[in-house]
Amino acid sequence: MTGANGFDRLGFSAAFEAEVDPEFPADGDWRRPVYAFDRDGDLQDEFVSRWGPPRIVRVQPAHSPEWIGMFAAGGLGVESGVFATPAPERLCVVVDGLAYLVNVDSPADGAVIAHNQVHQVVASAETSLLLLVRFIDIVALGADGVAWQSPRLAVDDLRVVEVSAAGIHCTGDLLAGDPDSFVVDPESGLVISGPRLEGPPWNPPTRTGRGSWWRRSA
Repeated sequence: MTGANGFDRLGFSAAFEAEVDPEFPADGDWRRPVYAFDRDGDLQDEFVSRWGPPRIVRVQPAHSPEWIGMFAAGGLGVESGVFATPAPERLCVVVDGLAYLVNVDSPADGAVIAHNQVHQVVASAETSLLLLVRFIDIVALGADGVAWQSPRLAVDDLRVVEVSAAGIHCTGDLLAGDPDSFVVDPESGLVISGPRLEGPPWNPPTRTGRGSWWRRSA
């Protein structure tokens, strides 16, 4: 549930507090360390967010000093938000689909770009995973950071509809005309039930086809 400060704990136990878009100080001095994260996760000396308004987050870790994070915009997805993760010391900030993963006790190390083009964020306490869903694949965040990245699961329109310890239930375009339903293993990111895509690394579609993938039925 998203709190009044814009921080969504998603049922996880975070070892920090976070405030989204705090009031900018009138004199420009935050009076605490400021870390400016570029779109590759590296820190900038002079912050620039060329592709839109940045996301600014005030972070108060339980065991280290408070700091301000500035996260550059410019992802190609629709999701934005500030989330706790299954790792108590890791913060996930999604800005226009670009997902930054930061250790709140060591922001000077920069951020890991966990995924891009994210259009859905799904938390599961039962599996202790935070799923970052792109229109073709999924990245899962676990207790140690990125747990896995799935292979390509759909040609387009991938969505997670339900998560349990038994599987991640998804729908997506698998070249059948109508959306297909299938189940992904929460431990590996591989399809364990239903149809799946098969083929070499993704090639762009041509005028006469939709790439070199094909649909294998269950």
